Amino acid sequence: MRQRISDGGISVDPTDRAAVRDQLEQFAGPEAVTEADDGTLRADFGSRAHVAIAPDGTVDTGMPLHSFAGTPDRLVFDNDNGELRAEFDDDSVYVFRHP
Repeated sequence: MRQRISDGGISVDPTDRAAVRDQLEQFAGPEAVTEADDGTLRADFGSRAHVAIAPDGTVDTGMPLHSFAGTPDRLVFDNDNGELRAEFDDDSVYVFRHP
C-alpha cells in the first residue's frame, strides 16, 4: 500500500515488495537496486553506503558513522529531499539521507 503524506513523500508498508521496489528504485536509481536470493532488496550507494529491506520488512542500512537495523511500521520515501525515513508507531524515526 502506498500513501502520499502531507509533509512530503510516499509512505509504504515495508512488507509490500512491489511498493518497496518501486520506491527504492526511484530513491536510488533502478541500476542501484538488486534482489538477493532470499528476496531482500538492496540499494547500493557507492562502496560505503547501502539500504537493504528484507521481505519481512526488516531494514538494514550502512553508512559511515551510523547505521540502522530494525523493523519499522512504515517507510517514507521523500525523493524531493533525498530522505528515506523508517518510522515506528511509538513516534521514533530513523532517517537515511541519500549520499
